[in-house]
Amino acid sequence: MNKVYNTQEDITRGFKELLLVVDPEIRKTQLKIIPPIIHGMIVSESLVPLDIAKNLKDDFSLVQLESVVKRIRRLFVNKHFHPYEFYDKIISYIIFNYKLKHNDKRVHIVFDHMFSKDNFTVFMITMRVGKQGVPLWFRCFEGKDDSDAFAEELIKQGITHVSNLFNDRFDLIFLADRWFNSTSIMEHIDSLGHTYVLRLRKNLKVLHQGKKDDEKVWKSLGDLQKYKFHATHYNEIELTENRYTTNIVISDSIDTDTPWILATNGDYKRAIKDYSYRFGGIETVFKNQKSNGFYIENTVNCSLKYFQSMYCFSCIGVLLLTVMGANFAKNTRTYNNVKIETHTCVNGKKSRIKSLFNTGLTLFHRAFMSLKYIKIDFRFILYDA
Repeated sequence: MNKVYNTQEDITRGFKELLLVVDPEIRKTQLKIIPPIIHGMIVSESLVPLDIAKNLKDDFSLVQLESVVKRIRRLFVNKHFHPYEFYDKIISYIIFNYKLKHNDKRVHIVFDHMFSKDNFTVFMITMRVGKQGVPLWFRCFEGKDDSDAFAEELIKQGITHVSNLFNDRFDLIFLADRWFNSTSIMEHIDSLGHTYVLRLRKNLKVLHQGKKDDEKVWKSLGDLQKYKFHATHYNEIELTENRYTTNIVISDSIDTDTPWILATNGDYKRAIKDYSYRFGGIETVFKNQKSNGFYIENTVNCSLKYFQSMYCFSCIGVLLLTVMGANFAKNTRTYNNVKIETHTCVNGKKSRIKSLFNTGLTLFHRAFMSLKYIKIDFRFILYDA
């Protein structure tokens, strides 16, 4: 009889060991149900309790399917399950053990909002790994018009949390789109000793040098001199009526009528390249939670507490599968018996065709109930890629 590797029992045991490391005081009832939920969520690629329950076997085979669904739903609304705190413990463990391969210690942090149809709004902060991101911190709100979701104090709270998460081991570069045109946010990031690169709206006013040496005039950012074939910069320019001093960088306009206008307190020469990392750093996370991964929008009629818990599990799934994908990319010798095409050659250059998340997802499916041994490292050490 052939031996089967990475059974549900093996995988849930590995998840239990991870949870006991990140939270030694986890409640026994949660320790019993959370690992199977993570397993079932990945196998089914869904956060719908019925889809998860259908993929749970072993001890759950002796339980009515409806009862398993009820157990999952009960956890999502349980007053003793605190999704924000629970995820903080997991991500703190992951970041503490993060293996960065670049000597300059630069880590790109992205923040933005995500909407789950018209039902919920999520403020998310992610870290770029390779050409995609992993969730660091999130807060969920009901509807699309909750002002608390867009409050500067909330954004600053998340930035401070992420800053404390990394301590002084890394050089953090915060990236954000035009919605976050706040000198208060810039000042807060600067006060924490980090770099910001924020895209600005062209109608913002700056105090700019006039025709005379001792003259300064107010101009819109869109009226500043820009060039078609190269970027330009303005050092220590005063922004908005707050007269906040920052550097302004405008990208070339060879391929667009709306070049990037960026504010940064860092090296203006790196600002454009840094900002280009924003797209993969956060949009991939939202995509993996939606149409490319766990289809979180399939659940619409639920309470805010239920959505918070469900979203927490979507973050856990994206995080753990990305860790697995990065591990596969880093430790190729460990997986020399697993053939997953992750790159192709275009004009002689190696180009990634499968994201770290999808690499991890493919590896998980290959490993689950496999007749040959495929290692799943339940320490979940995140490697830079």
